[in-house]
Amino acid sequence: MISRLDIIITSFMNRLAVRYNFIAFFFKIITYTSSASIYIFYAILIPIITQKGIAVTKVGIIGFLFQVPIYLLSKNLIKRSRPKNIHSIKQLIKAPDKYSFPSGHSASSMLFILIINHFFSSVILFFAIWAILIFLSRIALGLHYFSDVLGGIVLGILSYLFAINIITCF
Repeated sequence: MISRLDIIITSFMNRLAVRYNFIAFFFKIITYTSSASIYIFYAILIPIITQKGIAVTKVGIIGFLFQVPIYLLSKNLIKRSRPKNIHSIKQLIKAPDKYSFPSGHSASSMLFILIINHFFSSVILFFAIWAILIFLSRIALGLHYFSDVLGGIVLGILSYLFAINIITCF
């Protein structure tokens, strides 16, 4: 069930991106920074640039190993169509899959910033802004409803909590 608020927020954000090419271009770049291949790059880079890098990567791997199966199961059980399939929303980039709930980009970026906050709290403001831009980009580009992003955020939080608990137990 899609709420009226979902449609209003999603339509508004999408209209902005459709109307202003620089917004669409900016959000296309931002959304790419939270794609699966980029997280592999982060997992390689972080241990190289910081002493805490191995620990960060371990938590990240555990978090993603928890997150991905739940994400895939949720997508294929709920089967919520993307906004463009139901409403007059223009999808500005190719969707990575058929269904919209939850937003994997939102889940991954939330997991990532929580891990960064755990190990490097002094830089959290930068990463929090980045994550908010990821959330907005998924809506503006016509790929997700607002509630898909919220679902992704919750999944990211749960994935972080799972990973941190696993690490602290062993």
